[in-house]
Amino acid sequence: MGQPLFEDNELGFSWLPDDGEMMERACHVARLDAQVWIVDPVDVPGLDERIAAVGEAAGVLQLLDRHDRDCAELAGRHGVPHHRLPFDGIPGSSLEAVQVIRNRSAAHRLVRATRKAGRAALSAAQATAVLKLGQELGEGVEIALSPGLAAEEPQKALDAALRLPEAVAKADRKRLVLFFDEFQEVAAERKPYGDPDAVTKRMRAIFQRTSSVSYLFAGSVEHVMRDLFGPSDRAFSGFGEFYELGAIDADAWRKGLVERYAVDGCAIADPALGRLIELGAGHPRATMLVAQQAHLLSVQLETTTISADLVELAFQRAIAGDRPTMEQTVESIRRLHRQALAVARGLATGHPPQSRLHPGVRDRVLKRLQHAGVAEHVARGDWRIINPLLRAYLAELDPLRP
Repeated sequence: MGQPLFEDNELGFSWLPDDGEMMERACHVARLDAQVWIVDPVDVPGLDERIAAVGEAAGVLQLLDRHDRDCAELAGRHGVPHHRLPFDGIPGSSLEAVQVIRNRSAAHRLVRATRKAGRAALSAAQATAVLKLGQELGEGVEIALSPGLAAEEPQKALDAALRLPEAVAKADRKRLVLFFDEFQEVAAERKPYGDPDAVTKRMRAIFQRTSSVSYLFAGSVEHVMRDLFGPSDRAFSGFGEFYELGAIDADAWRKGLVERYAVDGCAIADPALGRLIELGAGHPRATMLVAQQAHLLSVQLETTTISADLVELAFQRAIAGDRPTMEQTVESIRRLHRQALAVARGLATGHPPQSRLHPGVRDRVLKRLQHAGVAEHVARGDWRIINPLLRAYLAELDPLRP
């Protein structure tokens, strides 16, 4: 994690909270209109002393609508008002906040306001706008504003929701990118969204007729994603291209995890952090599952420090919590080849049974495991199970289980 970078100026000073950040976040303290204002602050060590050197703060001005940064915290600490998006004026000041960029569409702002306030809290003007928005963009708006409505006619609701992005893009005269994260869940064994084939066929039928929306599907269970998009009998076969995301190195994991824990006032000791990264083995989903379980355990145990012992327990809980996915993966491995599960268990335990197999059979099984996203070729004669949670699960799996 980098250091804050301060720069003094004639009005006060500005700072970057982390001089190593890729996305730089500028913050300011300025004496304006004979008063001292804190603008879009991110808290850093020594900030209060620097503010005091400029003068007593009159208030915190939040000019960013995307996130709140540490505006509320600074306002509370200095006992001053927090003026969030003060485009209608700042009480007690002649300052005027002028909006120079408005990159949220009217539809976006209205839907957000409606869901936050509830229909009963809408003004007459807003209620009229909601009605008009529904007439312009279709039934998908009504579903977005009234989530329970979808349960009445699921198929009709799905169609309306899938068509809504194209209607929004055309209304705003912009291209839109629709991102589906953890898309493999659509094919989960418990079928949370209904029959996977029926859902994906309906999605494909609607998506291929759009002209203003591009679609991006991400998933952390590779073999399920390949099964959804690869085989010729799948609805999304040939719909797009596969892209493999680059690995996250250990330093990036350290920085990211420390920052995420700090948001909730948690700290993780260096040995615990190193062990968490080691257990995650660079696998994004597995690492985040262990990190989430470690945080959950810290909350349950009422501690703000995550220890190495807590990380070990979190790893076991991550395996237990992901058991349905593991079981589904094992069944997929069984279907690859009659020797596939034995080979996978051998890789997981470090005692591969390849020596007992015909070389042709061995190579065929390993290639199938690789294509399914279960195993990877590390070096000559060296293969491993990619997901460390699956690796641990397979190692403990009863070899006599049918």
